[in-house]
Amino acid sequence: MFKNERLNMILDALQHKKVMTTTDLQKQLFVSGSTLRRDLIELEKAGKVTRKFGRVELIRPDNIELSYLFREQEHEKAKRYIAEIASTFLGDNQAVFVDSSSTASFLSSYFARKHNLIVITNGLRLAVELDGVTSVKTFVSGGRLRAGAGSILGDVTLDFMDNFRADLTFLSCTGITTEGVFMSSEEQSSVKRKMMALSDKTILLCDHSKFETKSYYKLCEPSRIDAIITDRAPKKEMLNYWQQRDVEVLY
Repeated sequence: MFKNERLNMILDALQHKKVMTTTDLQKQLFVSGSTLRRDLIELEKAGKVTRKFGRVELIRPDNIELSYLFREQEHEKAKRYIAEIASTFLGDNQAVFVDSSSTASFLSSYFARKHNLIVITNGLRLAVELDGVTSVKTFVSGGRLRAGAGSILGDVTLDFMDNFRADLTFLSCTGITTEGVFMSSEEQSSVKRKMMALSDKTILLCDHSKFETKSYYKLCEPSRIDAIITDRAPKKEMLNYWQQRDVEVLY
């Protein structure tokens, strides 16, 4: 079993029980004690779990933005599935804003298949992935690089975005409920809002783990989103709420 799979299995197990003993986790994953210990240390460093006296507890700190490398590994299969659905919105001769989220970065291979596509992003790693893709004209914002997040942020970034308009904006979030779309960073939210204001349509890429999850900063009302793409069917009440507000939901 690959490390990414183990990390996701640990988080999925803790989603259901919140607190588990390391012995129970080891039995459930069929791994050695040393392997589990290394995985838990990595999850603890990322701010996802805490370890105390042989027990592991899931924590969801609303005001902590996880590093890009961990976000890229988390729910990777779901993010690739979401990107595949999102690619159906793409066409030749489009201009698209793409945020710095790990979910949106999985779109890079689909961008490369289009002709005369313009991508405007504040995501450092997406820009690197598109380097050398001659069919895509890539614009990267200036601004301050947030260490570990792969994001370029700040007033310089916002001013840069004002030079463009786009057909689509692809973005992700920390959580979504019937009350709103939430982020764990006001700086990230400012860039996403700017992209939304300058494009014709906004598409939210959101895996199931973010359903019914709040953070301290509200990005927007759900009705401000044109389409939500996810990997699992949301609960019926949430699905009905979004559809009543003309939000297209794909999964």
